[in-house]
Amino acid sequence: METGSLHHVEIGTTDGEAVVGLLKTKYGFRFTAQRTCSYCKQWVLEAGKVVILVTEATSKFHLEENDVENVSYNDPLFNVWSNPENNRFYDENTVFNIALKVTDMQQVVNNVIEGGGVVVTPPTSIKDEHGEIDIAVVKSCIGNVYHTLLSYHKYSGHFLPGFTIAENTVIERERNYGLVTHIDHIAFVCDQGSTPHILKWYEKCLCMRRFLINSNEDEDEGFLISDTGIGMRIKAMEYWKCSETGLTSGNSKESIRFVLVESLKGQGANQVNIFLEDHGGPGVQHMGLYTPDIRAAISSFKDGGAPFVEPPQAYYEDELKLAEMKRVGFCVEELMSCGVLLDTEADVDQETENQCENHRYILQKFTKPIFSRRTFFLELIQRVGAQGFGAGNITALWRAVQANLTQHKNSSS
Repeated sequence: METGSLHHVEIGTTDGEAVVGLLKTKYGFRFTAQRTCSYCKQWVLEAGKVVILVTEATSKFHLEENDVENVSYNDPLFNVWSNPENNRFYDENTVFNIALKVTDMQQVVNNVIEGGGVVVTPPTSIKDEHGEIDIAVVKSCIGNVYHTLLSYHKYSGHFLPGFTIAENTVIERERNYGLVTHIDHIAFVCDQGSTPHILKWYEKCLCMRRFLINSNEDEDEGFLISDTGIGMRIKAMEYWKCSETGLTSGNSKESIRFVLVESLKGQGANQVNIFLEDHGGPGVQHMGLYTPDIRAAISSFKDGGAPFVEPPQAYYEDELKLAEMKRVGFCVEELMSCGVLLDTEADVDQETENQCENHRYILQKFTKPIFSRRTFFLELIQRVGAQGFGAGNITALWRAVQANLTQHKNSSS
């Protein structure tokens, strides 16, 4: 399996088969490996280089810290989900583990300790007939998020030791083959005022660095969105190879990017606060899936029955946005029929007479929450030269999400 710095994303659930079926049917993932033991079931699903591990506990756990005889507590591939802190999530689905590939395991763990982080599982080794992997688990400073650290330079197996390849892996091909290539970014909803601490934690512990979403962003305040019914602060960070003992780097377009979102003061029931309420605290809000052809990817998702958040009609009637679409060379009607949002990114450092011939832009679309609660969803994103997050789209995107959440709340009441 090819991997970059991001190894896999893990979902904890009470009904693994249902989540696996959802990811396969609606979102075109391919079931490739599994692991079953006395206390859990785990499934591996893939789409391009996107790898999702689905974990289901076979029973609820109430472990004591000194319960060293309990095999599940000593299983580094499961002990995070069996941790007593996660008891409140056992009746829900949650994305709780962002597994990262590292080069020097001990140095990264030392960085975490020196940075004030918590090491849940000290470095250890797991092995099978395909070789050996070094593994450790650290607790993030964000809600229920953990990071499994993996160093598998001595491993030739498909996923991780203990997993068996699914019988249909060779012949099964994901429906959206080639349409989803890798994870572009992962977004976290955070408590109000917590982003400065989070940025410092990831800089000290995992050698990540801040980057500005666009030229209008204030380095201290972040990118602020303050509009009717919308008020949020957005900051972003990415892996930076500040030392060879940090996270391993993939190529530039597949580096680790985390986006932090918090609500501004005085906000009511916006989507950030709704997530905090429904999720029971901060956590992973959405995962951006990179696609080289967003219209084909949307069509593939819709063929499987995946529901999307549709942008407001006014977005495609705005004169400035219409001119922007035409300038890049897109058919407005085609973008509108797919519900795709476009945002161009000016290169302020390299303005030339031929700038209009070298447009950099982003195309985006959000799914509705994939679980029953208003928490985790997916984003399809296509980049052409642009590295930001579509500052011009954010208000329209979040307004559409806000409208969908309000509709969901009204229909449930």
